[in-house]
Amino acid sequence: MDTKVSIYDSCKDVPINEWENLLTPNDVFLSISFLSLIERYHKNEISPHYIVLKEKDKVIGILYSQTFKLSSRKLKEYINHGNPGFNFIRLLKTQLANFVNLKVGFLGNLFLTNEIGFKLHPNYSNKIDLNKVLNQLQDQNHNKLILIPHFYKDNFEFSDQYFKEINVEPDMHLKIPKSWHSFEDYYDAIQSKYKKRYRKTLINSSSIKRKELNQSDIKQYAQMLYKLFNKVYNKSSFNTAKFNTNILSDLKEFIPNTSIVGYFIGDKMIGFSSNILLNHTMYAHFVGLDYKVNNELDLYSKMLYDKIEYAIENKVELIKFGRTASEFKSNFGAIAQSNIGYVYDSSGILLRLLSPLLKLIKEKKWDQRNPFKEENKI
Repeated sequence: MDTKVSIYDSCKDVPINEWENLLTPNDVFLSISFLSLIERYHKNEISPHYIVLKEKDKVIGILYSQTFKLSSRKLKEYINHGNPGFNFIRLLKTQLANFVNLKVGFLGNLFLTNEIGFKLHPNYSNKIDLNKVLNQLQDQNHNKLILIPHFYKDNFEFSDQYFKEINVEPDMHLKIPKSWHSFEDYYDAIQSKYKKRYRKTLINSSSIKRKELNQSDIKQYAQMLYKLFNKVYNKSSFNTAKFNTNILSDLKEFIPNTSIVGYFIGDKMIGFSSNILLNHTMYAHFVGLDYKVNNELDLYSKMLYDKIEYAIENKVELIKFGRTASEFKSNFGAIAQSNIGYVYDSSGILLRLLSPLLKLIKEKKWDQRNPFKEENKI
């Protein structure tokens, strides 16, 4: 049966009834209210696309997509990050990256790690042809390539001719057992050397004070939040669109279970951490920090312990820690999830030309740690 694909480039143009018809109260991240916030605060970073799929005038699915610019500088940084050391072939391929400056699409929300960016009608059992959807998206928005998370493979029909599998940094998850009722339960579950690590962090960070920021505080410290986030963003091995910290005040109002924590030495903010609680899951959202303070006082470690404590206290079942610092986060119990994604090109030509570069886009090697005692492994 023929599927009609309608693509809207602004939330103002989306037929609200068609979009919201498939959503439940749990689908907050796909609601027009939430996506309009993302659109309003990131106009200079992304172009959003709202895709409605119909058969016989009946909505069978919706997809959210974003377009961002991929610069040659960031692509080269990521290649070098995942392939340290000198290699002549890699050097030649890195030089090829000088010619890359592309508009790239992403199926989903760049500001929410690995979250599903689509909703299908529960009674629709056929696999939708993703080629057709992406071909129209590519034509309409002049995207050269479109990036697709792994979970689309299970819900849509792929044509391998136009898709290339790539490695990406894994999302790091920590499941919270129901038997944990306080941070002491987490502490009791970890091995002695990780207990020692925690006590060391506690001593090193003893001069740091934390404060839950309300909306007034967020506005007061807006400039510092931006500055501290910039330090993290600029240090990252591969950046796409840049998160706008000015959204945090509205985000806290829109999702009441959003926690923005400021970290201070005296009156000076030296870091912040944000968490979103939704559907028994805690999304460890964006952070900002002063790396000099971090090196001296274990600031980031303190943040991660605080996140775990906050999650346990709020009866969260799963913490999604995001994609960065995988090995470091595994020291706290986080486990790597799938690190497979796909790149789409409707012609297949660009994929063949960029194939040498795409092979170099891979995760830096790291060791998965497990801090838990044998009987407490999650």
